[in-house]
Amino acid sequence: MRRKFLVLTVAALGVLVLVFSLAYAEHPRRDRGEKAEELGLTDEQIESMREIRYNFEKTQIGLRAELKTSRLELRHLMMQEKPSQGEISKLVDRIADTQKRLLKQRVDKKLAMKEILTAEQFKKFMKMRGMHGKKRMGRDKDSRPHRSHGFRSHGEGRGF
Repeated sequence: MRRKFLVLTVAALGVLVLVFSLAYAEHPRRDRGEKAEELGLTDEQIESMREIRYNFEKTQIGLRAELKTSRLELRHLMMQEKPSQGEISKLVDRIADTQKRLLKQRVDKKLAMKEILTAEQFKKFMKMRGMHGKKRMGRDKDSRPHRSHGFRSHGEGRGF
């Protein structure tokens, strides 16, 4: 009897966890196939979009890694007792250049997509992405502003 009660209790808790996780889950993203169908893309357009996305993501990985490394080096330099102004200046320039290349690449991606899609498809595509009428050009989900400001991170340099 106790065993049955325990099994029912565990099952009820499992159902509650499942219900709450479904209630607070994010909305599922639309499948790319559904988007392609909704936009009325041809097979050639789909393949071109895939190629653009692949090249974009491949380059983004390297640029984001370079940016993170440069920021880490800058924080490290700033934590030194007597940081070199020249080295810091070079790193700041490198960070600015990498950010510029990231932005330029995002703009180039949008322009390449604009060439592949018809004017109507592009307008619909931008609406689907939630960017229509907003001043978000050049910013995608991977380029949100960082929360930390300055050179401290996760307890580093308290009292600096």
